[in-house]
Amino acid sequence: MNEKTSDGSDVLFALESKPPLRVALGAALQHLLAIFAGIVTPALIVCGLCGASPALTRQMAGMSLFISGVSTFIQIHRFGAVGSGLLSIQGTSSSFIAIFAGMAAAGLARGETPEQMIGLMLGMGLVCALVEVGLSQVLPWMRKVITPLVAGIVIALIGLTLIKVSAMQIGGGSDALAAGTFGAPRDLALAMIAAGTVLAMNRSRIPGFRMGALMGGIVVGTLAAALLGAVAVPAWTGPWVAVPVPFKIALAFRWEWVLPMALMYLATTVESIGDITATSMVSGEPTEGELYERRLSGGVLADGLNSIMATIFSSFPNTTFSQNNGVIQLTGIASRRVGMWVAFFLVVAGLVPGVSWVFTLVPRAVLGGATLVMFGTVAASGIRLMASDGFGRKSLLVIATSLGAGLAVTLEPRLLAQFPDWAQQLFGSGIVTGTVAAVVAQALAGKD
Repeated sequence: MNEKTSDGSDVLFALESKPPLRVALGAALQHLLAIFAGIVTPALIVCGLCGASPALTRQMAGMSLFISGVSTFIQIHRFGAVGSGLLSIQGTSSSFIAIFAGMAAAGLARGETPEQMIGLMLGMGLVCALVEVGLSQVLPWMRKVITPLVAGIVIALIGLTLIKVSAMQIGGGSDALAAGTFGAPRDLALAMIAAGTVLAMNRSRIPGFRMGALMGGIVVGTLAAALLGAVAVPAWTGPWVAVPVPFKIALAFRWEWVLPMALMYLATTVESIGDITATSMVSGEPTEGELYERRLSGGVLADGLNSIMATIFSSFPNTTFSQNNGVIQLTGIASRRVGMWVAFFLVVAGLVPGVSWVFTLVPRAVLGGATLVMFGTVAASGIRLMASDGFGRKSLLVIATSLGAGLAVTLEPRLLAQFPDWAQQLFGSGIVTGTVAAVVAQALAGKD
């Protein structure tokens, strides 16, 4: 068996080692600092787009934390063929927000309730997660079709289309549009404070500041909003301990959203391949060979199955988080025992509604300002991946065609006004249109 193992000289505690309790807890805290805000942010944004009540938003955010903990436990343990067996932390995927924004807009046009809109998102997430489950079994073939260029284009389109969602949050959301206060100077100022804090913390030489930049932006922005009287504190209703209940929100299904969701799971699979490879590398584990392929297949399979579990318990699809690789590299601790503590803390936080209640206090403008930087980073990562093999003449043609097609329908959705409703919803997503264009253009143009 020929395996390529990365240099593990910087790894202080390897995958199967048992670091002292204080060391493991310290590393777990750094992982939580890097991911906590990222886990609950998708629920806050999507619930805001649907006009959900504070109670429903709190429930969705709490289940996001709980399911992320359970998913992390499954991912790091490897039950049979399920799981990577690495210190791979899972959380709610922000990539699906762009598709869910389209579902919310369509649902509002039909006069649906927030529960009905979220039920459709969960139902489509459950059914289409089978795409990722299937892809986990054909990864060698898939990596021949989805080249780094195509993968980079998809990731860049995800980031670019999500910026539109951030802009809506910065302006105050649909409520502000209806009230005629969209783009109020106070909201723009709060967004700038949040975004400026994220940038400032990312420039810090203190690693902990960089890892907690998103959380820091949300905290500082919310404190500034509180000083300006822009924080609304909802009355507490409901129990103090949340009990996970399957199918608490009734699931729904619509055929026109199958392809957009399927392509989004394809994009998530591409991201997971990169994340698991990076985790193997920084952990001093093989990045080629039979063991690596098993971990890759098991990790992607766990992603798909965990997403199914998430939708059953009223949470959005899960994926591996890339920022945790930076924590492993920084601390030199790749032990799976650290992941156990991370999973434990996430589960406990999800069962205590007070934790998610705090996040519901974050004003939309603050959330939009903080995520503007985050989504821009996603787009930048896609551009970097596109450039990994260099930009030749054919590559530039593929990029121009796919980005042009994807952004055209995003910036001017009336282009599809003469098409049937199902086609408008299907190809109205810049991610779907751009991905299809990228695959077709790559096949026609060939490689440099």
